[in-house]
Amino acid sequence: MKLINWILHAISLIAIIYLFTQRNCCSVDSKTGMATSTNLDSTQANTNFPVAFFYSDSLLSNLGFFKENEKALKKKQESMAAELKNKELSFQKELQGLQENAQNMTRKEMETAQERLGKMEQELMQKKEKLSIQLAEEASEFNEKLHSKVTSYLKEINASGQYKYVFSLQREGNIFLADDALDITPQMIKGLNEKYSQK
Repeated sequence: MKLINWILHAISLIAIIYLFTQRNCCSVDSKTGMATSTNLDSTQANTNFPVAFFYSDSLLSNLGFFKENEKALKKKQESMAAELKNKELSFQKELQGLQENAQNMTRKEMETAQERLGKMEQELMQKKEKLSIQLAEEASEFNEKLHSKVTSYLKEINASGQYKYVFSLQREGNIFLADDALDITPQMIKGLNEKYSQK
């Protein structure tokens, strides 16, 4: 998720720099020969500036389907961790039993016990790797679905083409100041919850 956010922020920063470069053109005063900036009042600027943004942290913390899926992923992660812990405890118990009974075991029994322990350890490592990959894949799939839903909704509300860019902002991002008039976070929270609450 963080990777998606960083990519979005990088694109946002590049796009904003480009927009401001194009916007901040100067005109030359014919009488004084000096450059003067073109000034727009804030109302006109907001109306003509085809940009909007939303706060990703606020959006995610208020989306019902996001919280439900995040809760399900967390529950699955806890279940996987418990499963691994049980297997580790079984392995430790076997190892401890072998160490305690080693002096009373024949060479054949020792070899058999060591093979069993080696197999248990190998299975434990494979299980750890499998569960880790499974969890990563599910998290990636969840992030992809989330991104798809947000993008789809933005295309819907921008059917008229009023926005050329919509940026995602977060506290750890690179944009430190933004005009609140361009903030569409509340609209997105309401719209996305209505659209996907039953799905």
